[in-house]
Amino acid sequence: MNISFDEIKLTPYIKDITDSIPIKPEFNEIEIKDFYIPMSDGIKLFCKGAFPVGMEKLPVILTRTPYGMESLRFFHEMAFYGYICIAQSCRGCFGSEGKWEPGSNERSDGIDTLNYIKTQPWCDGNIGLTGTSYLTMCQYLLSDILPTEVKTLNFEVFSPYRYDLLYTNGMFHLEAYAGWTAYNSGIKKPKFPPSEAYDKMLNHIPQITADVDVLGKPIDWYRSWISESSRENPIWNEGPYGVLKGISQKISVPLLFHAGWYDPHLSGMINSWNSLNPQTREKSYMIITPTNHKQGLCADFETSKAFDIVGPRFVISKLNWFGHHLKGQNYFQDVNEGCIDAYIYGMDKYITFKNKFGTETDNLKNKLYIDISKMELSETEPRKQKPISYTYNPLNPVKTCGSEFILTDYIYHKHKKTAEGRRLQPASGFREDVVTLISRPFEKDTLIENKIIVKLTVSTSAPDTAFFVKVSTEEKLGQFYHLRGSITSLSAEGQSGKPNTPVEISFTLSHICVLIKKGKRIRLDITSSDFPAFNAHPNTISPWASEANPICAKQFIYGGTICF
Repeated sequence: MNISFDEIKLTPYIKDITDSIPIKPEFNEIEIKDFYIPMSDGIKLFCKGAFPVGMEKLPVILTRTPYGMESLRFFHEMAFYGYICIAQSCRGCFGSEGKWEPGSNERSDGIDTLNYIKTQPWCDGNIGLTGTSYLTMCQYLLSDILPTEVKTLNFEVFSPYRYDLLYTNGMFHLEAYAGWTAYNSGIKKPKFPPSEAYDKMLNHIPQITADVDVLGKPIDWYRSWISESSRENPIWNEGPYGVLKGISQKISVPLLFHAGWYDPHLSGMINSWNSLNPQTREKSYMIITPTNHKQGLCADFETSKAFDIVGPRFVISKLNWFGHHLKGQNYFQDVNEGCIDAYIYGMDKYITFKNKFGTETDNLKNKLYIDISKMELSETEPRKQKPISYTYNPLNPVKTCGSEFILTDYIYHKHKKTAEGRRLQPASGFREDVVTLISRPFEKDTLIENKIIVKLTVSTSAPDTAFFVKVSTEEKLGQFYHLRGSITSLSAEGQSGKPNTPVEISFTLSHICVLIKKGKRIRLDITSSDFPAFNAHPNTISPWASEANPICAKQFIYGGTICF
């Protein structure tokens, strides 16, 4: 099937992207071909390739996906700009033979595919890889054993640190991975369609039987995810996840990272960047945009400069990078190697950071104290104060409103605003189990360009429990927008089994860049849940996924600090 450039521009979505590209296409027509590539064990994997008509040899861009070709957005269309673009379905998915098992075959299948492509007469000896999320995991898993023909990789919204993707201080990222499992279980005829299964998976108690009760069959890999909440468990340190954990420092080709402030993979991407060997980092480039995992905007206020250096669907930065590394051309702008360009909220522009990013947390410049007596964040340390208390009921958790951890709700709530991102927060006092403290107006512009650390002194009537903190900033008078949040359990802090005993706990919130303008304020919410971004802690010492009888807990806040 042949497609002309004029034809694809009839599609409004494609037209918007192509109109943003400041160069003309090199080819006016591409041919779409379906074919199979044999793996070393005889399994054949389905491919769909875009070949510019009239070409002899060209650079090849490969992506490997478990989600089907319909999920790819502006991939094959890059062929008009002088590439052969090949998309391959992962083993057991969408036309490919074999059994689907997340992560298990991507290393060997990826290398078999590259070894096939590099020998084809249409490959000019230059190959690049691209793809978002799981498609980036496919790149990571072979990034230390690449053929010399592979000149660069494009990592988009994916972290190689699997445990940190699924857990924060022992609390499971429920919406992201129960939701993902509802959509990607591999079960051909589940009990409920994905749209219903999504909500049922999230709300099922106990979670350990959600696979059978909602989807109809046990899913071993999901049960292992929700059962193994310790970072030290072999599941996170062996097999494909073990390979991913230590692979960043082994990569030698230049990398283009596309990250988003409200993508749950962000911290892992920054850690991966900081873990690169210096020679590789000096050749690589990261861009952090004000976007979510879908590479879309997610704020209840304007971010007009969001796509200035990347273009819609990141196509400008991507084509510029591949042009530099696969063709020796700079199309739009110089390649900003060895740097991170990060969007700054409150300034609506990008700032360049050289080399490593966000590694210093010992010398944070600003400290505010939690003053319970005045219910405010104070610059002055309060004297000894009486605690404030609330009751936490796991069966009535606080709902997520703004988050960097939520991932899949957009699939099922296409006509609703998703919960992730910089969302407008409810007014103070909207729930009795949320303690809200607000600072006085800042006397000068204050830039946060690192992590935020919150420390609390707390107690509980339960043998174990969780506490959640959320930091929001005032963008409009009296209106606060989610900035960062984090959660921890007492067991993760080594403080469980001490009912009614004050203990100290701490939260290190993810990297962020924001300018708090003079006259604006910062807000801290303290509670014990953020559902469904995280599982609702049952207030017992039983494994959370197996607990069928959660209990209520009386929580006390004695004071603390916030540093940034």
